[in-house]
Amino acid sequence: MSPSAGETAARQPRITVAFLLYNAKGDVDALVQGVARQVHPSLLRQSDWLEAVFVDDASSDGTPEAATRALAAIGSPSHYRLVLHPRNLGLAETLNETFRQALTPFVLTCHLDCRFGSDRYVATMLDLIEAHPRAAAITGQPELTPGTRLPFAEKLNVVANLMDIFPEDPERELVPVGFAEGRCDVFRVEALRQVGLYDRQLRVSGEDQVLAARLREKGYEVYQAPRLAYHLSVSAEQDSALKILRHQRLFGRTTPYIVLKVPGSRDGLVGPHAGANRSRRALLRATQLAASTAYALAALSLLAGWPGWPWGSALVIVGATRGAFFARHARAVRFTAAEWLAFVLLQPLLDVAYTVGILEGLVRLASGVRSDLID
Repeated sequence: MSPSAGETAARQPRITVAFLLYNAKGDVDALVQGVARQVHPSLLRQSDWLEAVFVDDASSDGTPEAATRALAAIGSPSHYRLVLHPRNLGLAETLNETFRQALTPFVLTCHLDCRFGSDRYVATMLDLIEAHPRAAAITGQPELTPGTRLPFAEKLNVVANLMDIFPEDPERELVPVGFAEGRCDVFRVEALRQVGLYDRQLRVSGEDQVLAARLREKGYEVYQAPRLAYHLSVSAEQDSALKILRHQRLFGRTTPYIVLKVPGSRDGLVGPHAGANRSRRALLRATQLAASTAYALAALSLLAGWPGWPWGSALVIVGATRGAFFARHARAVRFTAAEWLAFVLLQPLLDVAYTVGILEGLVRLASGVRSDLID
């Protein structure tokens, strides 16, 4: 007996899991295995509710071949596919392509440094966003991978950027959050298409903040699920202090465009929509600007023979504020004494990198220079 039309419709996949790959040769196998283990409590066949797409953005390290081997190892499921870009499009346009081509009402995006916290992670995300029609996006709760010994650069990234590794209110199903970073987050495709998808002006940084502001303008909300964990893995994107310094500069460069050109974007940085940790992160960025100002004042004071108490007092206040911000994250990553010293010594470089980026972004806006991409 053939299934009825209603039964057939019910078995159409409801969610696409999209893996965004770039030079991810060492991560592909774990990503494939992770999605292959995903189960739904009421649907036995994964293909009845889920499809997966692995999007390689013109990697140069053999990622496509590694992905092909990993998929073959699990039988090359028909509901999994590999998409290869002939040239690098960047994060924003790769996401846009994925959402344009999606045939399911929901898409869960996953970065190469993320691992599902349970075998029901995707199914739970699907249930949550279906149950909350005003939710345009829901992000999971990132956690450090248990038992993993983090290299210093990864610890630096977690602490210096106040990564969102602590749930704000574990008793609540969903809490407001400023923006979904796309690391391991589910999106309502219809909502994203209403706002024109991701802003292509921002190629690899800040596009998530612009998207969230536009979604809120349309009456949608962005949430975090504090009880739904995913694990942060060591990534090539932040495997050296130099790369983290470059990212600091990039964060700064995109900030003027986001804050000054995108209506409503500040609601995602500070306040009730942003959530406590995103608000702390915004205040941390303000201390970086204050510290850079103090460094400049110190240099001028030494050259001109001015008293040192103004810049010295400013640095003491900044240091005390930073200590309060960093304490919990530093305990979580377990800095050694040598790592603590390196972390402290790197703070001026991080401050200056972010401030230089801010100045570059302001000059770009003030000069009226237009570019398709800010990266």
